[in-house]
Amino acid sequence: MNLLQIATGSLLLVTGLPFTYATKTPDEFHLFSSSPEPQFDNLYLSTQSTGPLNSIPVFRDPAHAASFYVTNSSVNYIAPNKAPWVLALVHGGSAQENVEVSVSPSATVATSTGFHVSHGRQLESEDKSWGSWLVCAGQQTSLLELFYQNITVDRDIPNGCGQVQLIVANV
Repeated sequence: MNLLQIATGSLLLVTGLPFTYATKTPDEFHLFSSSPEPQFDNLYLSTQSTGPLNSIPVFRDPAHAASFYVTNSSVNYIAPNKAPWVLALVHGGSAQENVEVSVSPSATVATSTGFHVSHGRQLESEDKSWGSWLVCAGQQTSLLELFYQNITVDRDIPNGCGQVQLIVANV
């Protein structure tokens, strides 16, 4: 750790700003899974269309990884058609909740803000229901799909799912 990093970290601690927000996030990045379970480890996040304005986040090989960037605590997907797609947590009543990538997530059932990249380069959410990221068999596809654990419903990991961390990787 160099002197500038130490001084910056000390200044942020003195001013009361959380250190997680001080980490420089790349302008454009990929997200991949990290898990002690080999079948859920090192999977790259991509998307699969479910309609003209919505997609689901699925896992593919690195060559098909989607690119993202963060602005104002939203995770933006860099879509081929240049539309303003964002990652959103869909709120329902189960422990295994859906995540969508949408041009227009519904404000009443989805949260598309409150994301940040931690000092460990992990994508996290400040949503009160978010417990962790989950990789599970797809509901709308044969690919593995990204879900999140809704801890307001249940703190146990649903059967057939693996708890993962989403790690930021430079493009």
